[in-house]
Amino acid sequence: MRFALGVAAAALLLSACTEVGQDDPKAKVYAGKVDEKAYAGDAFKGDQKKWEQALAARANFQNERARATWQSVRPQ
Repeated sequence: MRFALGVAAAALLLSACTEVGQDDPKAKVYAGKVDEKAYAGDAFKGDQKKWEQALAARANFQNERARATWQSVRPQ
């Protein structure tokens, strides 16, 4: 019994020693370019509301219910 507990304790202690760190010690600061806002380009000239309206209008074209023409489906 004592031997089994010793083996279990040794296995537990040795298993903790094999853990590999998940953090990269070299990566400290993002070295890439700074991303600009999506509405900062020439099309919207920094107007966020205009960009949001254009985004909502584009989303309406992806809505099948809004694009469907129910006039041709209804019985006359």
